[in-house]
Amino acid sequence: MSFIEQARRRQLIEALIEGVAEEGYAGASLAKVAERAAISKSVVVYHFGTKDELVEAAVEQIFGEMRAFIEPRLDAEQTARGQLRAYIGSEFTFLEHNRAKLLAVSYILMNHRDAGGALYLRERSETTYLKSVIAILKKGQADGEFRSFALVPMATTLMHAINGALAQWVANPKLSLAEYADELITIFDLATRKSSTRATGKAAE
Repeated sequence: MSFIEQARRRQLIEALIEGVAEEGYAGASLAKVAERAAISKSVVVYHFGTKDELVEAAVEQIFGEMRAFIEPRLDAEQTARGQLRAYIGSEFTFLEHNRAKLLAVSYILMNHRDAGGALYLRERSETTYLKSVIAILKKGQADGEFRSFALVPMATTLMHAINGALAQWVANPKLSLAEYADELITIFDLATRKSSTRATGKAAE
């Protein structure tokens, strides 16, 4: 693609993100995107043949930006414990500074379906998320940092804990994501690591 074509595609993706963030999933229609970008619908169709293509491109851009923000912070950590803490904290930090993108991707994942009615983008994003977290948890167990636990339930619980915190923030923007991040970091740090205190507590019981 030429520079002009790339710039136009970015413009349309940003128009979709802004529209969905303000209007909910209804803002993802090609007509709404065209109106927001002040162009004809045919131009949107030229760059993105279907609504599915445009929505998928927007989701990939948001998650791509999130990965670019989080991965250097993970790479800076030498231990699985440090990576888990960095993963949780970095995700909250990114989303706190990108509220429109959080709203847009949330509405899309909850509503965008394929021809069979499946929430395929949500399923795909959750699978990718779980793989990332499981890799950290598996490393922690292999290195002897983390206790023995079932990987998928632990990763899934973390995913839902983060999603729940973000849902609360969407409903009440005055809530502190930093506080949520600190608490979740502490909770999953205690839940995953080997601890003599845990063993002592069980013995005392």
